Amino acid sequence: MASTTRRRGPKAGSIAIPFLITILISLIVLGGVGYYFYGKLTENHRELQTLKSATTSISDEDVNEILFALAPNETERALPAVMLMRFDPVRKQIFCVGIPINLVIDHDGKDETVRQCLENHGIQTLRNDLGKAMDQKIDRYISLDSTGFAHLIALIGNVSYVVTVKDLDLRPSDVSQELETSQFEQLLTSTHYNSEVERNSVIGFSVAALLNQCEGQRISKNIDSYFKTMINSVTTDITAQDFSEHRHAITYMFENSNGAAARGVTLTYDNDGENLRLANGATDTLKTTFSQKKTE
Repeated sequence: MASTTRRRGPKAGSIAIPFLITILISLIVLGGVGYYFYGKLTENHRELQTLKSATTSISDEDVNEILFALAPNETERALPAVMLMRFDPVRKQIFCVGIPINLVIDHDGKDETVRQCLENHGIQTLRNDLGKAMDQKIDRYISLDSTGFAHLIALIGNVSYVVTVKDLDLRPSDVSQELETSQFEQLLTSTHYNSEVERNSVIGFSVAALLNQCEGQRISKNIDSYFKTMINSVTTDITAQDFSEHRHAITYMFENSNGAAARGVTLTYDNDGENLRLANGATDTLKTTFSQKKTE
């Protein structure tokens, strides 16, 4: 019987070793490339995180004070309404301070009331003089008439508030009433209050109520278009750059304040005939309220 010789292939070990070497080399090459790109991606990710943090972090740089002055169109039956607002996203607080228009302040070494300063020299001068009187850095101003006020309220929404004064469209009540724009303007500018101190208290607390009752998420989502509408309806020194720099802080406040960020603030005064002067210690009390260091 003829013998047959089986032809054997290469040994398994002779194939496995080159195969493993090839895989090892591939892993080293591909791994090096992968590590390189992974390093780049994570580096870019870290850069983006740093940039995002630097851009959106809330700091004392975002704290601003704005002076508001509402000059109603019907001047024969209404008074200007003046208010200082301190916007403090660090502490999630907005302070609304009504300012009596018969408060005496210094203008170039002479006594003038807030109303005289506003009407004779304008809101920019009033901002500077009032800031000195209150020992506050008032950063910006907004001046608006009845039309601008209506546009602003249309963006924010109506307020519910307890009315204590009787006027053309206002009837006192012990419970909150939802006020239309014209009613709210009358509440702020009415000549029928018992005193200017009472009116300025209503200004601060009712605007605080307005901010606390607004739909923060809605405003945050539409903040860019709302800003354009507002800026075109009022006279202000707030610029588009100001808005861009503090946009993150504004949206942060509207998204995280939980409807309780705004507080009405009243100051103490001394009578000076028909006018008022800030009482001793009023500025220090204000600093304490604002969590600022008292003046030595």
